[in-house]
Amino acid sequence: MNAIILTKLLIDFGLVVLIWMVQIIIYPSFLHYTSEKLTEWHPLYTRKITSIVAPLMLAQLGFSVYLMVTQQTYSFFDIIDLSLIATNWLLTMLVFISLHEKIDKDSTDRDIQVKLVNYNWIRVLLFCSIFVINAIHVFKYFN
Repeated sequence: MNAIILTKLLIDFGLVVLIWMVQIIIYPSFLHYTSEKLTEWHPLYTRKITSIVAPLMLAQLGFSVYLMVTQQTYSFFDIIDLSLIATNWLLTMLVFISLHEKIDKDSTDRDIQVKLVNYNWIRVLLFCSIFVINAIHVFKYFN
């Protein structure tokens, strides 16, 4: 069980690093592309980043569900962890995929790109909260 808990924390940390890179470097860079270049680059970017993000998010969800199912009792940490992960999945599916699709359809609309940057702060907060909550949980678990 120790290896699973630590692996989950490592995945959480990887997603924190990734979301900060997306927030500070990648999404703001869209505003510096010409519309023509963004039309060309954005579909490639979304395919490539999905190949990195999707397995990590699936692993994060899978480990959280596994830990909840295999434990006899659910702790505050487990419930908050899974709730934040579910919220992040819903936001990604309902808001962010739609924003990316809009960029693919109309790369001239800079408002969509600005929304992407601004709304993504919510996911930054979610991924960081998940990591901090699980780091505290791991600290308590090993002490």
